[in-house]
Amino acid sequence: MVNLIKLARKSAGYSLGGAAKELEIPVGYLSQIENGQRQVDSDRAEKIANLYKVPREEIFLPSRYAVREVDDGNYSICTEGGGIGGKAG
Repeated sequence: MVNLIKLARKSAGYSLGGAAKELEIPVGYLSQIENGQRQVDSDRAEKIANLYKVPREEIFLPSRYAVREVDDGNYSICTEGGGIGGKAG
């Protein structure tokens, strides 16, 4: 399996240490990202993609986020496309 983040880094001419320094993150953390041991938020993914000069979607899978709110035994999950609700428990 091809590691697209590592390939993009090398294609951009960065060593692991050099990229980590530019991104202002520990080398070990960037290594974990590259090896799939850490997930990153969209801002960090964008910074990495910008440094490597590739579209974010080319090296990262998109993620969807939901916010869960609980109030008096009722619950709702808010998503981009609407939501669902019901009784907790």
